[in-house]
Amino acid sequence: MIFLNLLLLLLVNFSVSFRKQGAAVKGRLMCGDKALRNAKVKLYDLDRNPGDSDDLLDEKYTDKNGEFAVTGTTRELTDIEPVLYIYHDCDDGIRVR
Repeated sequence: MIFLNLLLLLLVNFSVSFRKQGAAVKGRLMCGDKALRNAKVKLYDLDRNPGDSDDLLDEKYTDKNGEFAVTGTTRELTDIEPVLYIYHDCDDGIRVR
């Protein structure tokens, strides 16, 4: 019985050590002098540990003015590594799906 109580106590302490962390990015994308409309914007938390896949925190599209805001949270044991991906087709000749 003592072993079970000790195991339960350790599990509770371990789960508390995962901190809720977040990131937010707000901006306006331009293609030359024109607003970049309908560009996909994704906010991820990169995870470098084996078996721990990257976390998609938020995904949006830019509006008619090229503006966007993404925000998200996740629980991690270590500090998060937020990264912003922008999928666009801005005068480079390469089509993006």
